[in-house]
Parts: sequence; C-alpha cells; structure tokens
Amino acid sequence: MSIMNELTYRKTHPFPYALGMLGITIPGQMIGAYLVFFYNDVLGIPLAMISLVKVFATIWDAINDPLFGYLSDRTRTKIGRRKPWMLICIPLYCISYIFLFSPPLSVQKGYLLVVYYAVFSMLTETLTTISSVNYHSLFPELFIDSRIRTRSNALRQAFQLVGLIVGVTLAPILIEKYGYSITATFMILVGMFFYLIAAFSVHERPEYIESEVPKLKDSLKAVITNKNFWTVSLTNFFYQASLALLLLSIPYFIKYTLGLSEANAAYLTGAVFITAIPAMYLWVKVIDWFGAMTAWRSSLIFLGIAVIPTFFVDTLVSSMIAGAFIGIGIAGVTANIDLIYAKVIDADAEISNLRREGIYFSGFQFIIHFSGLAKSLVLLLVTLIFGFVDGNNPGEHPDLAARFMMSVFPAILMAVSFILSFFVKFKDEKNPNKSEG
Repeated sequence: MSIMNELTYRKTHPFPYALGMLGITIPGQMIGAYLVFFYNDVLGIPLAMISLVKVFATIWDAINDPLFGYLSDRTRTKIGRRKPWMLICIPLYCISYIFLFSPPLSVQKGYLLVVYYAVFSMLTETLTTISSVNYHSLFPELFIDSRIRTRSNALRQAFQLVGLIVGVTLAPILIEKYGYSITATFMILVGMFFYLIAAFSVHERPEYIESEVPKLKDSLKAVITNKNFWTVSLTNFFYQASLALLLLSIPYFIKYTLGLSEANAAYLTGAVFITAIPAMYLWVKVIDWFGAMTAWRSSLIFLGIAVIPTFFVDTLVSSMIAGAFIGIGIAGVTANIDLIYAKVIDADAEISNLRREGIYFSGFQFIIHFSGLAKSLVLLLVTLIFGFVDGNNPGEHPDLAARFMMSVFPAILMAVSFILSFFVKFKDEKNPNKSEG
C-alpha cells in the first residue's frame, strides 16, 4: 500500500462487520434445521425424494461456487470487489427465501411440490453462496495482524452462535404460533438487516481493489494443486455434515424420541448454542496458548465424543445437559476454522502475490455443499434401516431412528474429520505462536 493510501485508508471496525455473520446465520440455520422437516414431515415429500433433489442441488453448487468466487475476485469497482455483490444479493435473497417457505396451495401436491422445492431450494442456495463467499472473502483482507484477526474472528463467530440460537431456537416458537411462511419472512428480513449494516461498514483495501486481476486457469490450478486446501476442506466436510445432521435431527428427536411438541426443540437448541457463546472465549484462550491448529484438532475430537451421550438420554433435561457439551465442541470448531482458512489463503498470496480470497472461499464452500451428499446418504440410510418415510409413515421405530440421526451418525462423521485434520501441515506449525493469534 502506498503512503498516501495508508494515510487515507479507513479501517473497518470488527463489530459492524461481525454483524454480517449474524445476518447470514439467522436465515441459514432455519433452512438447516427446518427445511427438510417442513417439506418432508409437514408437506409430505418422501425423504428419499428430498435426498435425490439434494444430489442435483449439489451438482449445481459444484458449478456456481467457484464461478461466483472467481467473478468476485475479478470485480473492480470504486467501492470494492466484494461490496457490490453483497448489496445486489440482499433483495434477491429475501424474495427467494420467502417463496421457499411459502409454497402456494396449487403446488402442494404430487410432483409439482417436488419441482417447486427443487427450484427454490437451489435458487436460495445460490444466493446464499453469493452472500457468504463475498462476506467471508473480506476477512483475511480486513484483519491482517494475527492477534487482531483472532479477536475479530471470535467476535464474528460469537455472532454466528447468536444467529444459530435465533435461527433454530426462536424458529420453532414462531412456527407453532404463526406458521412457516411468516416465520421465514421474519428471519430473512432480520438477517438481511444485519447483513446490510456489515456491507455498508466495509472499507476494502485500495491496493487489493487495484491489484492484478487473477486469471481463471491460474486460480483454479492454484486451488486444485494446494494440498492444504484439500485436507482442510475434507476435514471441514465431515464436520459440516455432522453439524447439519445434528441441526436437522433436533425436531425429529424432540417429536419421536422424547415424545414432545416441536416447540420444545427451542430448549434443546438453546442449551447447545447458549452454552457455545461463553465457550467461545475459552477456545480463544486455547488458541492463544497452543495455536489454532492444536485447538482446532482438540475441538474436533471433543465434539465427536460429546454427541455420544445423546443416544442414551430420555428426558428433555438430560438431553439439554448433553446438548450443552455439544455446544462447547461446536464453539471450538467455529472459533478455529476461519483462522485455518485464512492461513491457507495467506500462504497462497505469499507465493503468488495475488489476492484470491474469493476463489478459495468459494472452493471451501463448494466442498461444504458436497457435505450435503453425506447428509443425504444418512437420510437414505434412515429410510432403509428404520423404514422412516415421512410423518404419515415413520416406520416401526422412529424413536431409534432419531437417536441414530442425533448421535451415532454424527459421531462417525466427527471421527473421520478428526483423523483427516492431521494431514493438514503448515510450515509454521512447529512454532504456532509465531503467526497464529
């Protein structure tokens, strides 16, 4: 950065930027926790059909993730590379999200409903990709100092946990009282309000706006040949599949295992994510003491062990106690993963002298979207093993099916994630405090 640019550059404050994570998470978690339940248990689309739709959605994600990341890296405007995409995405995301949870009566039968679900779930997911890739791509650029980066990320991830609480805890209460359509409208409008604050608060670095435009072929080659990109992505793949399965399973667990109304899901999700907020502070201390890599691996194994007790609980109180330990594990992975991402991107920039945050974050997101295949496989296994089809045909042991969804399958996924994390290697790992906050 030139001396003039250094003097005139206005730094982005971490707090308003962190609110963007709240904006992304609130609507995103309602989708993660209740979209499948809504279309399967409420509207009656068979679980196997939903799994098939998710396969096509994943193929589409394979195309749009790197596409929008690359386009973001190449964008050059007076207000920045990422900001224009963030502002354009907001109204489109609101419209698509509301339609997703508001299928008209005329399509709520047969294959028309399946087509409607496929179209609007894929459109909403595309807009989620645009909003999240551009938001996350700003993080390594805005906060360069490792200590400030760690603190800024902790604030950002704390807001993510607040968003998780709002998205999956408040949702069942509002759904029971107002229905899915009104609840979804509320969630997306609140979420995009916070996202808009973040978008307006961002001040991108002039030297990045004026930097060399990366070429698609070179960017793809850099990502594809980056060993740490693949090992970090695959580790997070299995974690994200486990987390998505946990969130998706909660309403099933409450209804079929504990025999309670859907509104009680708020207590279980609250126990998970309210606990995770103060736990975030503890994990930041672990990062300070041992470095992000050690803290990351520790959080993965902690979460893998924490999901096991949920297989044995049979009351709401005991499930909440088990859920609190799950929240501690989720906080640990959440506090670390973006720091690991940033290390991968910084290492690439050091070698190439190019800022390719967009293509890298879209690549990370691309792998995460593929975790939907693992989730779809688990849903298919639930149908094959336990005969669970939908709310009208839950099979002979829906209580046991919900226990496997909530405990056994997530534990297996987390074990794989933990093992893969040991294949991630950075040059400074032997001296973690040198570059990690």
